Amino acid sequence: MGRTGIGIAEVNLGVVRSLAEARRTKGRRLVSGGTIAVPSPASPVFDDEALASAVDWLEAEGYRVVFTANANQGRSYAAGSPAARARDIEAAFAEPEIDAILCIGGGHASAQLLRHLDFELIADNPKPFVGFSDITVLHTAIRRETGLVTLWGPMLGQLGGADRFTQQSLLRALTSDRPLGVVAPDSPGETITPGVVEGELVGGTTSLLCALMGTPWEIDTRDKILLLEDEGVEPCRVDRYMTQLLNAGKLDDCAGIVLAEHTDCAPHPDRPIFHGPQPLVRDLLRRLVKPLGIPAVYGLPLGHGTQMATVPLGARARLDATAGRLEVLEEALV
Repeated sequence: MGRTGIGIAEVNLGVVRSLAEARRTKGRRLVSGGTIAVPSPASPVFDDEALASAVDWLEAEGYRVVFTANANQGRSYAAGSPAARARDIEAAFAEPEIDAILCIGGGHASAQLLRHLDFELIADNPKPFVGFSDITVLHTAIRRETGLVTLWGPMLGQLGGADRFTQQSLLRALTSDRPLGVVAPDSPGETITPGVVEGELVGGTTSLLCALMGTPWEIDTRDKILLLEDEGVEPCRVDRYMTQLLNAGKLDDCAGIVLAEHTDCAPHPDRPIFHGPQPLVRDLLRRLVKPLGIPAVYGLPLGHGTQMATVPLGARARLDATAGRLEVLEEALV
């Protein structure tokens, strides 16, 4: 599979500036024939067949795919140096011929980029930016620094083998300049606390949101609908992360909570972290969230499950927890 490099001049890293209070931005929707850049903000993806399959699918749908200059480097958990990965993201935002940015995968090490990114450049060149899991830290920091509405959705490494729902949800989110409406209408969530609220949708992978606590980029949940999900984390550690958010006031502040599936969040059968009984993760989450008294649901397909809906972070949404429905009320792109 060929690789097309994207270059960009070095930028002055300087002091991180907080811009979200001053402006709120949206990228332009992806049109037929548009170009999608693929950077590696976190870990490399070693499955070349999966990447090739995803590129073939996107090209068959009418889009051009290019890999950034330093994409998919190395064999360890970080796909190259933080500075090189940051330059690739900046290049993708700055290059006029790039119409959307789709991360190659998650894994680890996205947080290393935050001290290296030129958020002013990103704010001046708003584009659709897609990813989830470890990309949580980039969604949160980009929103806090620039006000850009970003897309929480699958990455290139998953798309080749993804089901039609996941693929079409991503394409619809990337190409629409209208509100996306009800998320996964055929798969409502389970009500934890009934009620109806509206607010901007924020959040991501719980353990990654906790990793941002105490930094300039920690999440603002005030009056927001908070999306939380995780994968491969034992219940005792899900408890730890949720309790950290609770102790930090992040759960009390939000208007509502959307708990996506917590995939493989069970004790490891051979080497559990705790050698005694642990509750089922859905029961644990219910016990932690219900006393808050705010509308909350569990189980929407917005995480590491077999299906994933793409939703805009930073756009206004309505949570009808009584019906188990999340509805996107505002367009993510223009």
